[in-house]
Amino acid sequence: MKIGIPSEIYSGECRVAATPATALRFRDKLGFDVLVQSGAGQSASFLDRDYEQADCTLVDDAEALWQTADIILKVRPPSDA
Repeated sequence: MKIGIPSEIYSGECRVAATPATALRFRDKLGFDVLVQSGAGQSASFLDRDYEQADCTLVDDAEALWQTADIILKVRPPSDA
């Protein structure tokens, strides 16, 4: 199973649904593959390389993430778009 972490789209939102440490726990303790949209953690001061070091797979765009992941984690509800 794959968990996807997209970038938040609401203006001023500085949170991300999973930190690199949390993503690592999803993988190590629960056995999930974790996909993170490139730049998703930037507003929360997490770099793409932080997620890569936590063995996450970076995905370039939200559409690919939504199509690939089995579960999506977000801070705020998704929009209709």
